[in-house]
Amino acid sequence: MSHGIMTVTDLKQVLTELTRDIDGNFDIWLSCDEEGNEFLPMFRNIERSMAVDKDTKRIIFFPSHR
Repeated sequence: MSHGIMTVTDLKQVLTELTRDIDGNFDIWLSCDEEGNEFLPMFRNIERSMAVDKDTKRIIFFPSHR
């Protein structure tokens, strides 16, 4: 994947691939502030925009820092 901004199609592909490795009982967490003061894109490169914590059963999405 390139370093472009993630699209819905990209996200669907990532989630499809994840379901092959993990069950559907993982929580989704977002790294952000609750006030929504700043909006940042997520990169297509999931190594820079997502983490999977199998111990706590969390999928964590985080935006780019440009």
